[in-house]
Amino acid sequence: MLLLSLLITLLGGPAGAFFCTEQGTVLKYERRAPENGRLWWVHTESIDEVTPCEEGFTVDVTSSIKSTIGKSPVKEPVKSSIVVRRDGSVVVDVSRAAAEAARQKFSAFDFSSSGGTSVLPATMAPSDILPDIKAVVSWAGIKLTISYTERIVLRKERISVPAGSFDCIVVQEHKLEKAPLHRRERITLTWYAASLGMIRHDTMFMDGSMETSEVLTEIKR
Repeated sequence: MLLLSLLITLLGGPAGAFFCTEQGTVLKYERRAPENGRLWWVHTESIDEVTPCEEGFTVDVTSSIKSTIGKSPVKEPVKSSIVVRRDGSVVVDVSRAAAEAARQKFSAFDFSSSGGTSVLPATMAPSDILPDIKAVVSWAGIKLTISYTERIVLRKERISVPAGSFDCIVVQEHKLEKAPLHRRERITLTWYAASLGMIRHDTMFMDGSMETSEVLTEIKR
């Protein structure tokens, strides 16, 4: 850990990144239905390892979801890698994450994915427009397309959740999932805090009514 900290310091670590880069940290979230507080699931994100790479740093993450009402999108913990560039930009491969979730539901098939790279700049400010994202996952002749459009940084806001109070940047997106016999369209709002990442994530129906709200409930270091 000491050597890693020294390397991060010497290489100009990911200061201001909207993602947790502290190895060993565990972030716990709860997603609930806002109208009655019913728990949808508990989402745990563990920061397993942070290592220097060509762009900056690779953050290895394990995510698990435990549902109380049978709506968990994953059966087993999902391992992924996030890249945090030296300027603090966070790079997420959306298509790879979607393919992994689909693979857990349909394990008998071979999957391919393309596109879907999301970049969250450390310099995000209100009124900034973020690039669209389009991810495609294919298996057994089926194609699932996930797109994020109308991505805008709305405002800065300090919010309080069970894990504490945080200064955040708020990003709004239009999310559309399309596949044969499947279409899911939502507006999402996500609150990000520097050095931690997601603090709150709301999904809303297209008429503006709330579907779910997921908030950070605990931080273990």
